[in-house]
Amino acid sequence: MGKGSPPAGNCCNDLFDAFEFTRFQDAEPPRRKGVYVIRIHQRGTPADEVREKAVGLAESIGWDVAGRFLRSRLNRLSKVGDCPTIYIGSAGTYAGSKNTLHGRYLELATRHTAKYPVWALLSSGWELQYGWMIVDENPGAAEEALKGQYRKAHGGELPALVSR
Repeated sequence: MGKGSPPAGNCCNDLFDAFEFTRFQDAEPPRRKGVYVIRIHQRGTPADEVREKAVGLAESIGWDVAGRFLRSRLNRLSKVGDCPTIYIGSAGTYAGSKNTLHGRYLELATRHTAKYPVWALLSSGWELQYGWMIVDENPGAAEEALKGQYRKAHGGELPALVSR
């Protein structure tokens, strides 16, 4: 699955022409600042079913604090629609930041806000792509510009797994 491999749907693909995409689990993004995207390559179990199952699992823990937290993250799955773009983010946004595209990718396994919904999709037969574009100067501005273009194409809405 290389740069030329199309995602599930044509919506917003032109926003990411300058990005390099690969299968989510195989990504090896550079240790550089930039903007990254998670998009759907192939859909699995319907997103609402994935959400219901994952929320049920979270609630089965029996710890209200954890259940509320997990539910707030997993409920983002209900916003997954026809557009394959489900997350837009950046790395190295602040002056002096040592965060990189590689580091943000690794955070999806540990502490990233989108990790639980991504895990739920991947464990339910979804194929996702991780894409990036190196932006050495002010990746935060590049992220906001992409989000602005996304909002314009989607009636003011952000990608499904993005809260701000």
